[in-house]
Amino acid sequence: MRAGVPVSWATRPADMPVVLGVLGTVATRFDVALDLDHDALASRPALRRELAAARAVAGAVHCAVAAGSPRLEHRSLLVEQGIQTIAIGGFDGVARSSRRPPPAGWACRTVVWGLWEARTVPEPRRPRLFRLLPWGVGTMATPGGLTVVHIDPATTGSRIGRVRLERLVQWIGRCTATVEATLLSDLPGLLGVAGQREAGSVLRRAA
Repeated sequence: MRAGVPVSWATRPADMPVVLGVLGTVATRFDVALDLDHDALASRPALRRELAAARAVAGAVHCAVAAGSPRLEHRSLLVEQGIQTIAIGGFDGVARSSRRPPPAGWACRTVVWGLWEARTVPEPRRPRLFRLLPWGVGTMATPGGLTVVHIDPATTGSRIGRVRLERLVQWIGRCTATVEATLLSDLPGLLGVAGQREAGSVLRRAA
């Protein structure tokens, strides 16, 4: 992993000790997000157990990742348990609008105070020619916008997922003048000052 490019890693509580042990040896910023499945998100007791198990291993956990477009039935519990950011594949159809307007072009919202939901995108598939060009991956970045990239080994396979992540990190490392990489746990702070930002993009690897 290229030093200096922060990455957020999503994992289940049972795997957190191994993940934390490995990441503690790399020279880059990272945080560990709780990987939540649909069953955990649908049940308040199950969600509470997952959050407690994660805290028992990692201490404070401030971000989570959920694949697909799950219904977030228990947003208030996520906030009570310290989750400030959740990365999801799509927004559910709640009636309430965002409590705080996100910056233009940022695919995120806050339905309840204290919790930002960020919509993820997979790394886009590109023509073979673009895969050979260093700027090919740049098509996913919108100037002045937010892109939360979700690379999921469950759908790509571990080897392909690693290749895609390494390629993305290498590209970010070459574009530090125009692209800012940050962590999921840093997203609420970025949103607080986003109105003062005039250019740049944020790319994330969520899982």
